[in-house]
Amino acid sequence: MKKITLFLVLLSSVLAIAACGPNKSKTESNKDSDVVNLNFTFWGDTLEKESVDKLVNTFNDSQDKIKVKSQQIPYDNYMEKLNTMASTKTLPDVGYMVESSTAEWGNSGKLKDLSELYAEGGAFEGKIAETTSKYRNGKIYGSPAGPGMLTMFYNKKYFEETGVELPPHEVAKAWDWDTFVEKLKELTVDRNGKHPGEDGFDEKNIATYGISNFTGLGYESFLIGNGGGLVSEDGETILLGKKESIDAIDKLQSLMYEHYVMPKPSQASTIPSTDTALLTNRVAMSITGSWDLRSLSAAMKDKGLNLAMGVLPKMDQKVVQMNFGPPIVVFDNDNTKENWAETQEFLEFLLNPENSIDVINSGLWLPNQNDWYTDPEKLDIWANQENSPEFKKEALVEAKENALAKNKAFYVEDATTIEQIVNPALEQVWTGKKDAKDVIENEIIPKLKKELGDKYKFE
Repeated sequence: MKKITLFLVLLSSVLAIAACGPNKSKTESNKDSDVVNLNFTFWGDTLEKESVDKLVNTFNDSQDKIKVKSQQIPYDNYMEKLNTMASTKTLPDVGYMVESSTAEWGNSGKLKDLSELYAEGGAFEGKIAETTSKYRNGKIYGSPAGPGMLTMFYNKKYFEETGVELPPHEVAKAWDWDTFVEKLKELTVDRNGKHPGEDGFDEKNIATYGISNFTGLGYESFLIGNGGGLVSEDGETILLGKKESIDAIDKLQSLMYEHYVMPKPSQASTIPSTDTALLTNRVAMSITGSWDLRSLSAAMKDKGLNLAMGVLPKMDQKVVQMNFGPPIVVFDNDNTKENWAETQEFLEFLLNPENSIDVINSGLWLPNQNDWYTDPEKLDIWANQENSPEFKKEALVEAKENALAKNKAFYVEDATTIEQIVNPALEQVWTGKKDAKDVIENEIIPKLKKELGDKYKFE
């Protein structure tokens, strides 16, 4: 009885203390439950993390009904992490997606079809068509918040010192392939001052290469420009076996092993990062992604790099500068289904260039809407910034309007499978062990046919 009495006394005291505490209203106590919580995943380095976190925080501060939490995942572990999340039903709501994995994830039902947003009158009607992940089934699973494109940078000071003509920044005036090779020879010099083709030129001791090695990122652009490619634009035909495709790869190989104007893969360790390579005249030009504007602009400001931009040469038929950039996707889970309006609101904020202008002006992203390349006021916001390379606006606008090609990962469902067969085999070409015709006809095409069956036509 004493224990029972003591318990009742203590219980009464607790109730009395609670009664004296703050009396929260129903609205206040349920305030958090009225907020829609969304998770956003991405990858990138420290600067990208700072930029994305700032973007997300700005959205959170702009309203009080949606709370977005951002999570950075290293690129090398990104798909592994997503697969783990999928198996435990803890997928995020919105996030980056590896380009070549988008179709597989979308067709398996893990991604929401966003076609209605990209249709006429939809919120994303004005997005650049070449950046949308649209497949043969007609579904669109996303587009990048900040796309990138293959482009050309060069050290203008080195051109002036050598007296070589500057690369064109207009597509209509782009160098043809033969002119491109001749200019590269004029720019390439060994440690004794000799150029390729001159008596005594030492290809084992080159001081300055005319162009960086772009086989890992840019070879597809030249296949398309030469009238070939990997996969046709309708996504139905494998084009790698075409004479034009083989010829293009031969020409790229010859830059290393015949003309000596581009470093071989074995010499890659002697070539520093793009900004340092241009600044120290290790290379005169670099074909790389536009996202390198970020580090190159910093080198202009801090190290005095005299940087300019041009359009790529045309190998035969046309100039082609392929687009890149991870599509922003919506994961088709219970949360995004139940809170689609709120998910769409965040998605529209994220994909609006006005909200990511800091990231764009850093050079990491490009605007993802057509009018940002045609409207003079919008062009001034991002294309004429301080520390912008000379001809930046002309080169990027020209390429977007007249040379942009869709990355196969944005329209081919089997992009991952194709890359896993094609890219390792082509390493034998880039390292000079075999020629393109041998590798393509005797190794790549048979493997593609075995793996893909009759899903594609072959040329």
